[in-house]
Amino acid sequence: MLRALFRREHIKKWQLVFWVNSLLLLYLTLMPSIDSGISYPHADKLFHFIGFGAFALFCGLAFRRLSYLWVILIASSLGVIVEVVQSFLPHRGFSYADMLADLIGIVSAIVVLHVSGSRQDTDNQTNQTT
Repeated sequence: MLRALFRREHIKKWQLVFWVNSLLLLYLTLMPSIDSGISYPHADKLFHFIGFGAFALFCGLAFRRLSYLWVILIASSLGVIVEVVQSFLPHRGFSYADMLADLIGIVSAIVVLHVSGSRQDTDNQTNQTT
């Protein structure tokens, strides 16, 4: 049942999810910091891991012709750009630790994509088994 979500006919939906996620990620990373209510000392690193991991995951699902390397390059480039822009904002700052959290999230998403086989042509696999 979950495999059905990865079929080619759902690519447009994944692209919409990707673009909505991208806008949300940019908004959250560039707006003034807000108190999340989480008392974990490095909660922002967890947010970077989740945010950029989701970006890479949805990028890989939405644009299946991109190799994993291109997904990593695109997502990590966005992470670097966000940190550079944050260095010019009065309410934010540049952080190598944030970029590392971004990269760990991105690589984790690539592992999930690869292990799940979600980028394979599931339509062809389904036709071969019936």
